[in-house]
Order: sequence, then structure tokens, then C-alpha cells
Amino acid sequence: MMKSDVFYLSARTISELASMSSVKSKVVLGEIGLDGYLKPGMKTCIKTHFGALANTRYIRPSYTRALVDHVKSLGVTDVFVAESCGAGLPRGEGEYAGRASEEEYLECAKRHGFTAESMGAPVTMLDGPLGLDWFHQKINGRYFKDVMVAGRLLDVDCLIMQTHFKGHGSAGFGGALKNLGIGCVAKGGKSEAHHGKRMDIKKDKCPDGCTACIDICPVHVLVKSEDGFVVRDVSACRRCRFCHAVCKERHFVTDAHISQEQFVGQLVDNALGVVSFLTPKRIFYINLAIDIVPQCDCSGASDVPIVPDIGVLASKDPVALDQACVDLAHKSDAIPYSKAWELGLGENSEKFSYIYGKKGDAPNKIWEVQLRLAEEAGLGTRSYELIDLEE
Repeated sequence: MMKSDVFYLSARTISELASMSSVKSKVVLGEIGLDGYLKPGMKTCIKTHFGALANTRYIRPSYTRALVDHVKSLGVTDVFVAESCGAGLPRGEGEYAGRASEEEYLECAKRHGFTAESMGAPVTMLDGPLGLDWFHQKINGRYFKDVMVAGRLLDVDCLIMQTHFKGHGSAGFGGALKNLGIGCVAKGGKSEAHHGKRMDIKKDKCPDGCTACIDICPVHVLVKSEDGFVVRDVSACRRCRFCHAVCKERHFVTDAHISQEQFVGQLVDNALGVVSFLTPKRIFYINLAIDIVPQCDCSGASDVPIVPDIGVLASKDPVALDQACVDLAHKSDAIPYSKAWELGLGENSEKFSYIYGKKGDAPNKIWEVQLRLAEEAGLGTRSYELIDLEE
């Protein structure tokens, strides 16, 4: 397989003419053909991440606004900024608190500086108000044969994947692949990546008078039979799993305890579904390798970055792009008092293999599994040519 081009500009900014947001991001996207591809009338989506409540290391809004302005400068007026609803129940607690519906997440986005006014473009959820807007995309994946692609991608002509490259406790790292496989699928697609497709109901009687799952179902597909069992109209179910969240009797069953390898494999299958629908020619990838913390933007934690800011990278190949970011992070020295520094992970060390464990632990190379499975799925190649535009 031929090497894929990955274009790179460093995080060094010695003047406004070298701005990471308004200049360098525009340059690397131009190198991968965005300027020549966009035409007036094309509906363009900039997919980013607004950051979880309490997170302080998400992409700064100015980076996203600069992309909106650049797209508009190319004559495209129909541009919007998007995320997708988090898994779980609106007004719930835990990892997805504050991000489980469009109403909640747009309030979080507002707190973090992403509004229609600050972006100069609409800000929305790709999977609708409750994460129920999706369509099936057939694939021949390792774990999935169909994927729940976020519904508002149906009429998009161009997708710009603006990704914050950082760590991820379950996937090893979060880059363009995760932005595709988690960020561009509906609420149920996120749950499927984390827990598998199984959504069974035990043949157990519910307590008298309990209708919690029936009451919470947004599409009214659950009923209680005369003998006290809950049954579901599978054909009409939108797979949001609200019922799972409210059932205190644990009558709803998923494959909750999947391995890390299965999780990243299901993430990759989701990504394959998104790319299969849009086709590679309509997707442009840009990774901001800055504030590279161990945690994902979906976490409320924001630790010290493990390495210094690297810069901005772009490619038409998400696998090559993520591989280049991982390699540059591994080559970098550790930031003092970071988790990598505590573990003695200096230059030329596989930081993502160790930062989720304790000193002396064996390496966990799930980051490499993610890249290998993505390459095997045909999403791209791990072999790349890094083109340093600073030079």
C-alpha cells in the first residue's frame, strides 16, 4: 500500500502571520484539497467537540470559528458546526451528564464559547434533539453489519473533521477515528460501541405499578403485558436505551463487559459506516495536537498535558493522520509533573502504552490495536509521509 500524505505545521507561533487557528489550520486543509473541493451551494459540516462540563482542555472556539470563516471565504454560505448527543439519559449523572440531549449539550457548548453568534454559523447536534435521528448504513465490519449514522449527515456535501488529539483511557488515544466512530453516530451508536448491539429484556415480572421504562420511552414502543412482562416493538425502537437507564430491576440486558479490543473494534466499525456513507472524497481531516492530556474531551477531568504542544496536522487518511500524531507524541519529551513525567516516559517512549497504569505495569497497547483494526477495515494506512510545511 502506498504511503498517505500527512501535512504538518508546528505549534510555534512567533507572529500573527503564523496563527495556529486562522493561518496554519487553513494552510494544511488547503494542502489536502479542501479549497479546490468546496463550491458555492455545498452544505458543509464542521464536526468538532464542545468538551464535557468541567473540561478545560477542549478545542478553543477560535479554532472552529476560523474554519467557519475560511469555508465562507470560499463562497460556501451553508455551513454549520456540530457535535452529537452523548449516551445516556437527559438530566442524568455520570460521564455524559450535561451532554445527553441537544438542549443540554448546547447549554454546555454555550458555557464553553460555542454559540451561533461566536461561530458565525448554526450550532447543532448531528443526531437530533434526543439522539434518535439516525439511519442504518450497511457494512461488512468485524463486529457490526450495520451502523447508526447520525441523521443530519444525510444531506451534507462536505464534512470537515476538526479533532482534538489527546488520550483516551479505553481506546488508548482519541483522534480522527474516534471522532468518526463515536462523534458521527447517534446516541444508540455510542452505546453499541461501548456495550455491543445486544438489547434484551429478561423474562422477569416487573414490580406492581412500575412503569418507569414505559413512561420514559420517547417513541412509545414498550408495553406491559397482562402477565406483568415488558415487551418491546423492536421494529420501531430507536435504541436510545433510556429504558436501560431507568430500570432499577436490571431487566434490560446488554453486553456490558466487553474487552478493550472489542470496544475499539466496534468504534472502528462505526467509523467505517460513516465513511462508507459519505465516501472518502467528501471528508477532510484536521487534528489539533495541542493540550495532549490523558483524558478524552468527554471527561470532566483535565490533567496536565503529557507532552508539549505539537501543532496542526491534516490528511485525507484518518489512519495515517492518527498514526502520525501518536508517533510525534511518543517522540516528544514529557512535560514536568505530568503523568508521563511521573512514569519517567521521556523522549522516544510509547507514552500511550503506559499512562493509564502504574509504574512497573506491563504496556497496554490498545492504541496500536485501534490503528491496526482501522487499517484492516480499509479506512486508511498506517504508512505515511510526514510533510513538514515549516521547512
